[in-house]
Amino acid sequence: MVATLLRKKQRVSVMRSLASGLVACAATLLFVGAAEAVPYAQLSSSQNQLGGTTPKVVTLNQNDAVKGISNSNGVITFNEAGAYFVIAAAQVGSVNGKGKGSLRLWMRMNGQDVPNSNTEQTIVPGFTAVLVCQGVGEVKAGDRLELVYSVSAAAEQLGLIASKPAGEPLVPSMIFTAFKVDDYAYAQVSSSQTQTAGAVGKLIALNSADALKKVENNAGVLTVKSAGAYFVIAAGQVGCSAPGGKGRVRMWVRQNGQDVANSNSEQTINPGVTTVLVCQGVLACKAGDRVELMQSANGGGVGMVASSPKGEPVVPSVILSVVKVADDAYAQFSSVQSQAGSTYGQPVSLSQTDAARNVKIAKGAMSISINKQTIMVGKDGVYFMIAAGQVGGAEGHGVGSVRLWLRQNNIDVAKSNTEQTVINDYTTVLVTQGVGEAREGDKLQILQSARGAGVGLIATKPKGEPVVPGMIFSLVKID
Repeated sequence: MVATLLRKKQRVSVMRSLASGLVACAATLLFVGAAEAVPYAQLSSSQNQLGGTTPKVVTLNQNDAVKGISNSNGVITFNEAGAYFVIAAAQVGSVNGKGKGSLRLWMRMNGQDVPNSNTEQTIVPGFTAVLVCQGVGEVKAGDRLELVYSVSAAAEQLGLIASKPAGEPLVPSMIFTAFKVDDYAYAQVSSSQTQTAGAVGKLIALNSADALKKVENNAGVLTVKSAGAYFVIAAGQVGCSAPGGKGRVRMWVRQNGQDVANSNSEQTINPGVTTVLVCQGVLACKAGDRVELMQSANGGGVGMVASSPKGEPVVPSVILSVVKVADDAYAQFSSVQSQAGSTYGQPVSLSQTDAARNVKIAKGAMSISINKQTIMVGKDGVYFMIAAGQVGGAEGHGVGSVRLWLRQNNIDVAKSNTEQTVINDYTTVLVTQGVGEAREGDKLQILQSARGAGVGLIATKPKGEPVVPGMIFSLVKID
């Protein structure tokens, strides 16, 4: 959650009260709790929530997994002081499937809107997507967090939409994850500037240091001061940076001047459309390592777009969160293969181990195909996981939607499903995430299904850039 209040005297206190809001999609891990686990919460909503032009607080009527954090129907109270990472993922659309307009989502701390925490999604008839808002910062015991949303046109029946596909977990209207992190090192930075992308990759500028500890920001070049494992997640508000702009925007991570393999993600943009593009990963860093975000585009007049809605926080063009996690167990897996969806749930294959310690893609007695679909946890602990699928149509053709959810020890995780509409050459990132406790030997899988024909997970290789994987999966131990 961002932290800079409107008045300078308030900026430092709110920054350390819970730094900055951002975006990315959601899920839920229902592990058994242990007495010594760090505070965490996995919350969701099973209800449709109709928006208005006057902001409304998001209702969260499901406590899926909680420890040290309480929830009163959407008023989230932190019982223990410290640094926390939070991520909210809203399933947005229209109640009757006919509405059009836009929906914005941001954070409110102790009754005050959090600056630089707003994100926005364009909605057209028959369309659904996941809108993410995330951040990291310090809170005091008793601090209260709420999620707030508004829509551009109340008559269009836009809002947060829940659904129950046959034979699959619920698609909640909102999934919210929070957990206490190592308060030794973290960063929340953002940009108030619109930044047009070009054919050649260029650095994304980040001019707002919303919350920093043991990480320095020099206009988008972040320098890590403490060695260790870090979870990095960026949310770019992509759209038209010039009238009539059209094309595809890509975003990836660079470490010490080198592109990070398999870190690229891509979003289609048409005139009048804006949405959030998520890029995430786990990096093993030495003290002094530099982390940057890069962007490029196919087409002109598109890129990262900032805006200032009246009476609401700024919508930054990019929000970047960096948190230090446990060094003894983490994983970054991906798939460089396209994987077609089907009418029933299929486990997603993961072919690349990009970084891992005490977590692995299964090997041994199972078949090769099943091994690649199964993630094995090697140590007991509290874990956060996020799966980001690059969804689209095969060869630019296909009409329907893709759903993504989680499975633990061969059982679908309740309320972990998310959904994204795909039409022809449209491509975007669909996310599902969750937090909870896992035991040594636990098996995790990512499931996908499709409604319609010719849609699924799409991998591509842009020239001179990292691969855009069909799936990027990150798992970090937080305790």
